[in-house]
Amino acid sequence: MVISTLDRQRIFEEVQLVISFDSECDDWVTIKKEIMKGLHPRLRRNFSTRNPKTKEQSLNNFEKDIITYYKGLTGITLKLRSLDERREMFGVLR
Repeated sequence: MVISTLDRQRIFEEVQLVISFDSECDDWVTIKKEIMKGLHPRLRRNFSTRNPKTKEQSLNNFEKDIITYYKGLTGITLKLRSLDERREMFGVLR
């Protein structure tokens, strides 16, 4: 997947906007959702999708770049947690 410079710039602008509202969160999926809310659907295709059977997330190389960028701006390393870990973290009952 090749991302144009303009598309990459727009996505990273959205990362900066998300940080301005919540720079304490360390959960990748939460931050990813917030970033994607502000993007045109065409730009969302640069992000990975969850496994349809397990519902678990995975990271592609572009998302790893975003995590590195986020850490550079905030000092926080975003963590990719399992679905069960996220449910426990947010108090979601099965």
